[in-house]
Amino acid sequence: MSLISEVLGVDQGIVEGYIGEAGMIDRQVEEKIRGKDLWALTSDKRKYLYAVIKILTPEKVVETGVGSGVSTTFILSALNKGILYSIDLGVKYGEEEETYPVGFVVPEKLKGKWRLIIGDSKKVLPELLSELGIIQVFLHDGDHTYENVKFELSLAWDHMNEGIILVDNFEFNSATRDFCKEKGCTVLKLSDQNGGFAMIKKT
Repeated sequence: MSLISEVLGVDQGIVEGYIGEAGMIDRQVEEKIRGKDLWALTSDKRKYLYAVIKILTPEKVVETGVGSGVSTTFILSALNKGILYSIDLGVKYGEEEETYPVGFVVPEKLKGKWRLIIGDSKKVLPELLSELGIIQVFLHDGDHTYENVKFELSLAWDHMNEGIILVDNFEFNSATRDFCKEKGCTVLKLSDQNGGFAMIKKT
């Protein structure tokens, strides 16, 4: 939490307040998931994601990888007047035998500020970012192959003036660190759970 406070320039108490709010949302989400392994963000990651969005108050957020819609729910819950654009392949996710719809966790009341696009980010993401122009926040949580991580981060970076890139499972390979070496940015680890959760700030 102190890292978020330091990097985003807000009082630690504000961050802690947002973490508390996220805890309430977390309990509601867990009631829907009911312990199923659906490749969702861990509880800590969800709270950090929520806090970042609350602090930044972005107008345009893009995420790749929706699955059950846990990260989506936290972003939408934190958004004020912004819109979240989500890209997902629309294929089966998680370790359960049963197949669940993409974004089934997302409450109906939040869907008015959500645009879900089904497709491969390699094709869809360039088109979407070209249409949106400048974004403020990007969350990578889709295909974690080295090539795709570099591809998505580079695209998102090019469509930001100032902003934050968040990367789930960034420790699966060296793509995120290699990206920052090339761009001269810093990989800021928010969590080391389940492959880690990183934040990159563009100024």
